Amino acid sequence: MKPMHILSLVPLCLVIAASSVAFSHAVERTPIPDAQVVPWTEKRVTEWEPKASERRFDEIGWAKDIRTARQLAQSSQRPVFIFTMDGRINIGRC
Repeated sequence: MKPMHILSLVPLCLVIAASSVAFSHAVERTPIPDAQVVPWTEKRVTEWEPKASERRFDEIGWAKDIRTARQLAQSSQRPVFIFTMDGRINIGRC
């Protein structure tokens, strides 16, 4: 097959893939009664929150300055990783 023929198949494959995703999500969903919106939302948020095993970031031994970090590293014989930030970590941009 010539390279141009292969390149013409790429958009077709993308359309087929997108269509299959769209049709798989086109399942009829019953509307949630107004009284059930808050409990349903709380349940969904709880389901999507990361589990303890997915929050390894919280297990890092953070130090407030380099002197403290070096003392901890020396006492535990572990390296120091310096994280610098120029941005806002609370919105995921650093």
